[in-house]
Amino acid sequence: MPLIKTLSHQTQMLREFMPDELITEILLFLPVKSLMQLKWVNKSWKTIISDPAFIKLHLKRSARNKHLALFSRIQQSSYNFDVALFPVHRLLENMSGTITVPYFPINDDRICLSVVGSYNGLFCLVGSYHDALIYEKILFYLWNPATRTLSNKIKLKCDDHRYNWSFAFGCDNSTETYKIVVFNQQSHEVRVFNSGGNIWRNIQSFPVDPLTRVPTSHYCPGRGVYAYVNDSLNWLAIREESQFVITSLDLSSETYRQLLPPQDIDKVSLVVPTLAVLMDSLCFCHDFNGTNFIIWQMKEFGVQESWIQFLKISYQGLPIVYSVSSQLILFPLCLSENGDTLVLAWSRGKQAILYNLRDDTAEKTGYTNNFKWFGSQEYVESLISPC
Repeated sequence: MPLIKTLSHQTQMLREFMPDELITEILLFLPVKSLMQLKWVNKSWKTIISDPAFIKLHLKRSARNKHLALFSRIQQSSYNFDVALFPVHRLLENMSGTITVPYFPINDDRICLSVVGSYNGLFCLVGSYHDALIYEKILFYLWNPATRTLSNKIKLKCDDHRYNWSFAFGCDNSTETYKIVVFNQQSHEVRVFNSGGNIWRNIQSFPVDPLTRVPTSHYCPGRGVYAYVNDSLNWLAIREESQFVITSLDLSSETYRQLLPPQDIDKVSLVVPTLAVLMDSLCFCHDFNGTNFIIWQMKEFGVQESWIQFLKISYQGLPIVYSVSSQLILFPLCLSENGDTLVLAWSRGKQAILYNLRDDTAEKTGYTNNFKWFGSQEYVESLISPC
């Protein structure tokens, strides 16, 4: 008897003994891959799994099982996109081994793609190509690797070079709308694209032009320059008086406000500071006098007085070769669920660092594949459609 037919018969028997509420509760514990297969068992299960309320509940449960999306340094061809979705708990166990990088041929445009950002299991990808009219078109996709689904092409036509533009990705949770924000460094133009729409809209320009990249050879678009938190996109910027400031764009109202970094910052910094998100809080990360790496956490978003010094790490205690002239950049990737281990990427390393906050010890991970750890993204599986 065919497998699907057998499963369908078994589910009919289940329904005789189990209410739909209990079946739903059981399905919520399954991974996305299994749910995608079970959708085809019968109409009842497909209805449950496709229900927006079920998708939200499943995402909430999946958020407890954090992954890192690791991107390969080696591009096998111009139209492959190599990513490994690696569970954080396996990284924290620090076993030695290799990480399998699956092959995802996700587009037919034969263009190189990179990651703008990720949220709720969706990645925003960007690439560019030239058409016959000499315009350079920037191309975006929204992509859910767990369901293997891809949005239609999102095109941004422009008459200047792609690298004059910087990109960010986030969500307006009040309307459950995903938004791509682009900024032109020459014209200062800011445009927004809403998921479900088919047009780009111009909005007010930044009050202070944001920094557009971190000076590292392992640059990933947006990494460390902007952070998505509390339904807002936040960029690091520099005022005319050479003071750092954080420009925050509320994705619901599409209005700006300026946040100041922590006041107690002295001798900052041999390298450009970065923004990050830990425990759903905005973090300001910087070098201190060439000897330490400091992470500040904004406990209450938008409240200047809520900055606290979360962590101060001596470079001498890290398993890396460091000198004052090395222009080292550290970046916090994620924190363990119990809050005692921080995963750090560093701009010159092919391995991540596990830093134990309880005893101030650090070790390199045992995984040595050729990944862009500095460009990795925190990721959770979801059933959310990118279309």
